[in-house]
Amino acid sequence: MTAPPMTDLTPSPDVLAAHLSGEAVLLHMGTKRYFRLNGTGAEVWKGIEAGESTEAIVHRLMERFDVSEQEARAETARFCESLQSAGLLAPREQP
Repeated sequence: MTAPPMTDLTPSPDVLAAHLSGEAVLLHMGTKRYFRLNGTGAEVWKGIEAGESTEAIVHRLMERFDVSEQEARAETARFCESLQSAGLLAPREQP
């Protein structure tokens, strides 16, 4: 399964995010579950919050963490799939 483009996803309205030094914490208000994101996850989450493209997020990961494009793309897709499964991401409404 391939994750949709980041511009097609948005944080669920049920999610509160707190950005910490190099990581982030998410709280799903509906389930009361907390999720702690490491540096990589926090960078992807920031990009999603900002409505960035998949390409922009992948390139930021490549620069910040010195990983290949293939690694950054695969990690971004895997991470977004897990966020969607946990109800933390929702499809962005199209105008």
